[in-house]
Amino acid sequence: MDDPVTIENGVTYERKVITEWFETFSHQDNIVCPTTGMKLKSRVLSANVALKTTIEEWKERNEVARIKVARTALSLACSDSMILEAIRDLQHICKRRRNNKVLVVSVGILPLLIRLLGYKDRDVRCEVLELLRQLTEEDDEGREMIANIMDISAMIELMLSSHQEIRHASLLFLVELSRSQALGSEEVQMEMTSYLGELILSNDSKAYVAEKASTSIIKMVQSGNTIFRNAAFKALSQISSHHPNGKILVEVGILNIMAEMMFTLRIYDELMDSKKEAAAILANVLESGVEHDSIKVNTHGRRLSSNYAVYNIIHMLKNSTPDELNINLIRILLCLIKSPRSMDTIVSVVNETEASYTLIELINNPHEQVGVAGQPQSLMECPSGTNHITEKQALSARFLAKLPQQNLTLNLALLNNNVVPTILERIFLIQRKGTRTSRHATVYLEGLVGILVRFTATLYEPQMLFLARTHNLTSVFTEMLIKTSSDEVQRLSAIGLENLSLESINLSRPPQIKKTGSKKLFRLLNLLSSRSVETRKIPVLCPVHRGACSSETTFCLIVAKAVERLLVCLDHENDEVVEASMAAICTLLDDKVDVDTSVSLLSENNAIQYVLKVVKEHRQEGLWQKSFWMIEKFLVRGGNKSVSDISQDRLLPASLISAFHNGNDRMK
Repeated sequence: MDDPVTIENGVTYERKVITEWFETFSHQDNIVCPTTGMKLKSRVLSANVALKTTIEEWKERNEVARIKVARTALSLACSDSMILEAIRDLQHICKRRRNNKVLVVSVGILPLLIRLLGYKDRDVRCEVLELLRQLTEEDDEGREMIANIMDISAMIELMLSSHQEIRHASLLFLVELSRSQALGSEEVQMEMTSYLGELILSNDSKAYVAEKASTSIIKMVQSGNTIFRNAAFKALSQISSHHPNGKILVEVGILNIMAEMMFTLRIYDELMDSKKEAAAILANVLESGVEHDSIKVNTHGRRLSSNYAVYNIIHMLKNSTPDELNINLIRILLCLIKSPRSMDTIVSVVNETEASYTLIELINNPHEQVGVAGQPQSLMECPSGTNHITEKQALSARFLAKLPQQNLTLNLALLNNNVVPTILERIFLIQRKGTRTSRHATVYLEGLVGILVRFTATLYEPQMLFLARTHNLTSVFTEMLIKTSSDEVQRLSAIGLENLSLESINLSRPPQIKKTGSKKLFRLLNLLSSRSVETRKIPVLCPVHRGACSSETTFCLIVAKAVERLLVCLDHENDEVVEASMAAICTLLDDKVDVDTSVSLLSENNAIQYVLKVVKEHRQEGLWQKSFWMIEKFLVRGGNKSVSDISQDRLLPASLISAFHNGNDRMK
């Protein structure tokens, strides 16, 4: 027993075991004593203090004896198994009580452990390092004793071991040991920090170092010693790459220190690498999801989301900075763009500084080592394969895609630089080669598609309308609904089709033909079956938009055969893909179109079954709202068949009641 307790009839049990026994009874009246079988009226447990004291005294005597046995075993070192058993027993004893650490040190075990660091068996060395770490953790006296007899060169040799387990164990021990006064000199701290930066740390190691040593390493960053600072930057870069460390690093003040490093160092400063490292660390921490609106970037109180900070970041992008710094700057902007406050600032600065030109060049530059230089007109040719896609290109494309799509100034800047042919060519290459040919290909593809969607958000501008028609964006997005493994590409393609389809009713006009031929043309349109007509580019009289339609000139989803593919997307697991696809389909049920005909055409493709399935499998509010809106359209305009199909769904009433009680006013 560890924690003996007595129940109401006087019998003593281990607390954990009797508690579990009580939990097997559903009613208080049925509880019985497991020893006597007597019924118990209460579950009250009383600590058996006398027995607990006796147990503790026995454990102390036993642990002292076990420590002596372990010392003997380590002295003899007869076999690997004997040594491992002794060390693991000492680890268990040290975990139980802090005073046991003092006992282990006082009986002369430390020299034996130090000697075993050179033992041939890898497992023995790992377990010795773990025991030494335990002895130094939260124990200043033990730490100083070990530091005084420890050979630092032997520890460094262990850190350079080819075995990851030994490197990991030696690192954890050395981090604890570095807090000793005996080993805490600047030279030793710098040497250990250098190794932290150069070693490939596991996530557990990164978490441990962040918790134990981040404060000391950050102080080294602020040191005037360039060597110290560079070593500390490398260590922090590794530690910050583990996102769970973000909160710890924020608490010790890393964000404002890194931001100050970025903005106070000059672009051609001798410490340019420090600027690059600071940007990488700042990006790592921001990507962990920490709150950034309140982060101060200098002593004047300016914040990271301020015009000052954003302007400086974009200014660095425009001044031929190294590619690695560019990548980190864009990563920072991508994090800032998630905040509405920062978004407004970024859009304003991008417009004022014409930074879109720089971003376009970053997307179109296929060479990782080529700096940003020259004018936007000097765009480089498209690379011959996806193996040239760089992280810089991928992040630049994503950033442009994430900026507000309705920003006409930015969209015109992109259009005027004639980037669409290049974008379409690269999309084709990625689709043909597949995203596996480059680790940045998926992000790049998503960014490129997002840029195309931007143009569909400002179709009221004649140049945008001309561009969408010239490149037949309706067909482009329709193809990408199925020719991709990326959820984000599917979502963006559906959004693009929605934007285009909203213009169809305004663009569809009666064909310039004799009246006698209109009925024949009307009969030519069979839902999603106008391939021969489309091939010959003959305008078709669309029963939904009531005019001559094509995928190219009026962006008609029916003629483009997009409806069937959008309906398939309603069966997607991703809520965002489903909602975007449903929004595109909803444009065919708008009051401006012939809703009766549209409902009939959708019914032929079992659209209502897809919608009813969405209601069952998704609970996202926006999706439910659109689903119920569509169901209402089918009930009112779809005739008896639609009413019958909907009423036969047994789960729909429960979903409607749930939505009525929990939804907003519009959903109700």
